[in-house]
Order: sequence, then C-alpha cells, then structure tokens
Amino acid sequence: MLRFAPALAALALSTMIGGIPPALAAGPTTASASAPVPAARTSGPPNIILILADDFGVEGINAYGGEYHTPHVDRLAAEGTRFDNAHAMPLCSPSRVRLMTGQENWRNYEAFGYLAPGQRTFGNVMKEAGYVTGIVGKWQLMGNGFDGRTGITPEAAGFDESYLWQLQALTPKGSRYWGPTRAANGTPKISEEGFGPDFDSRKALDFISRHKDRPFFLYYPMVLVHNPWVQTPDSMTAEGAAKRFNGMVSYMDRLVGDLMARLKAEGLDRNTIVIFTGDNGTNRQITSMRSGHPVRGGKGTTEINGTHVPLIAWGPGIPQGRTSEALVDFTDLLPTFADMAGQPALAGKVDGVSQWPVIEGKARAARSSIFMHYAPMWQFRPERFAFNARWKLYGDGRFVAMNPVSGVETEVPSGERKGEAARQYAALRKVLDDTHDGPLDPTRYPWCEGERSVDPGQPATVAGCGRTPGGEE
Repeated sequence: MLRFAPALAALALSTMIGGIPPALAAGPTTASASAPVPAARTSGPPNIILILADDFGVEGINAYGGEYHTPHVDRLAAEGTRFDNAHAMPLCSPSRVRLMTGQENWRNYEAFGYLAPGQRTFGNVMKEAGYVTGIVGKWQLMGNGFDGRTGITPEAAGFDESYLWQLQALTPKGSRYWGPTRAANGTPKISEEGFGPDFDSRKALDFISRHKDRPFFLYYPMVLVHNPWVQTPDSMTAEGAAKRFNGMVSYMDRLVGDLMARLKAEGLDRNTIVIFTGDNGTNRQITSMRSGHPVRGGKGTTEINGTHVPLIAWGPGIPQGRTSEALVDFTDLLPTFADMAGQPALAGKVDGVSQWPVIEGKARAARSSIFMHYAPMWQFRPERFAFNARWKLYGDGRFVAMNPVSGVETEVPSGERKGEAARQYAALRKVLDDTHDGPLDPTRYPWCEGERSVDPGQPATVAGCGRTPGGEE
C-alpha cells in the first residue's frame, strides 16, 4: 500500500511544525531523557484516528471537486477510500452526540452543547477494547450555560487524556485561535500568544508518539475551520471572509499532513486507520465552487448542504484510490470502530451499523437510508426527515430529489411522483412511519428563558426574545 512519502515525513519533521520547532512540537512526555524509546507496534489491532473538521462540508475538499488547496486530504483519498454519500447532522452538538454514542438524537440529545452523564461513547468502547484513548480539540458537551445542565466530562466519556477548547460554556474560554485557551486533562490555561490549532496539533502528535507501542484511539475534533474568519500563520495577509476561510482550509489540511508525517516517522503508517470527516455543513456565509457549481454552505439547515460531509478512510486493508457510493451516517462510526478493533460486540445497542465491511471493500453498502430527528434547541427550526443518496422526504410531506454535487434540492409535487420517484417516496415514507421518535422539541432560544417573548402567543424559548448570545456553535 502506498503511504505518505518519506520525503514528506522528513520535511514535516525537519522544519517547523505549525510554526513551532520540532523539539517543542513533541510536547512534554513522562519519560526521562535516558529512558529507552519504545518501538512502534506493528501487529495486533490497528490504531484508530478520527479527524473531525469543524463546519466543513463536502464541497471544501479538492478531491471531491472543491476549489480549495487540500493536498494532504487529497492524498488520503488517493491512498484510501473516498465516500461520496456521508452525512452528519446539520449542527455541531447534535452531530457530536450522534457520532460519539451511535444513537439517533431522539434517544439521547437533550440540549445544545450537552451530552448527559452516563452516556456510553466510542471513547468508552475503545477503552474497553484495550486501547489507550485521547481527545484533542473541541468538546462543547458539558452544557450550554443557560439551562442549568452539567454534561459529561471527557474522562467519563472514556478518554484517558484530553486537551480541549470550550470544555465548559460561559467560563473564560478565550479564543479557539490566537491567544487560545485550552484545558489539559480538565485544567484550563489561557495563553497570551500562539495559534490554537498549533497547540492542538502538537498534543495530537505527542499522543501518537508516546503511545506507539500499544493500541491507541485518538479523537481529533479540530477547531478549524469554524468562524471567526482569521489569518493563520500561513495566511497573515489574508483579508475578507473568503480569503481568510481559504487560508483556514489550507492550514487545516497542513495539520492533517503533519499528523500523517508523524505516523510515517514513527513507523505507524502500516498499522493505523485514519478517518477524516466534518461535523456538519459549511458556514452559510461561505459559497464555494464544486465541479463548476456554486455551493452555499448549509450549516444548521436540513437541506443536503447542511448534512453532506467528506468522509475518507485510509489505512491497512483499505482499498486505495476507491470511491464508494455507500450511504454513511454518523451513528455508524461507533460500531465501525468496535469492528475495526476486532470486538464488534462491544458496540452494544446502537442505531448505527458497522461500515467496516464497506470500508474494506467486502460489501457495497451497509444501509439503504438515513433517518434524522433534528431538534437542535439552538436557533434552527426542528424537522424530521428520511433520505438516501438522491431522494429525501421531510416530515411535513415535502419530497425532493437531491443533486449531491451541486447541493440543490428540487421538490417533486405529489402529481409527479411516478416510476422511480414513487418507489423512493414509498420507501422513505415507510422509514418515517416506522420510526416512533416522538414529538420534536420546539425550543430554539434557550437563553430567553424567563424573558419577554417577541410573540405573546409562544414562549420566549420558542419565539425568541430579541437577542442572541452570539456564539461558537
């Protein structure tokens, strides 16, 4: 199997990593200077790394026809398998709850920015499978700060080590980017200098190097490319949202390259599986070109641009240069990881299905449809809907044909639902009817609790109170 070239590894390790000399990039270790360096593990279950880009739809990757410079992610696609029909939830918190627990949102999503204590995540599963577990990047699951809930900690979610931004809401969390705040194993530190993604990258690389002699699971929910649109160390002269976003995408890609180079340098490239994806559609302020089509970001919305994300699998046993049309849902990742670890029974009762046979090229598909109960309780209107790669049925009866390349949904009126359209409508209607998910929570403005509603006929938490907290959703 082809792997990231030795020249790339040498370049990444012999030059500045994220603007930091290599000696500092490794970060602190627990071993003394005289302790022997452990050898990389080359047999047994594979290491697993999940990279989750923030607010990054499928149109952002060059390998998918996007306009941005993403050579390292493109190389993952060239040396692995690219999935063309992967879907997240439309917004970050619903996506992360769905991703980490393998459960559909109607079962365990209770509030924005919150995952209830006691929930079982893929961190718990992988730890039970004998892996050392780490998380680096964005958390945003301990509560939103408005409704009194205190959510799960990274430790309770199964992570042995954590290095996180936005561990808790409404605390002095500082910036995700310049002069960042990060919490290392729960202890926050506000830095006056430096670029947050570089801090995160150094911790991720250090985790890989320190645990190369045993199976490890690294969850890397990056803070890039979420707004605010900022200059990066590689784009210090960029002005305007479009140019700054472009620079942020390129920097995200560079950090993926640094991680892949570290795997190569440590001899881990032949025993590590890497999954790259995004948590929801791109920010709605950004319009990108994809295969000649202008694609407006759909973050927060239930249209295809809100859920359609890249998903690339790379590693041993994964066919190279393959493109899969298989439908993939975020509930599928937890059982897939358990399957990769050789212990599928550890997944327990989940709504997702293992995509490992599809990733290995042994099956064409693992599911025929996706159901979503989308009630984010944060600004956006709740909806339930079912869909496959080309067709979608909303709970209010709207039936649309989707173009996954242009991101356009075209409504099919009831009088025109014939032939294939009629068959697809019937199949998706059955999915909606057979899913007994209960009512959608109408809450959209939890910060308006106890305040005057803009609509006297509805609670302020549903209609709003004329203000928003701004946000890092």
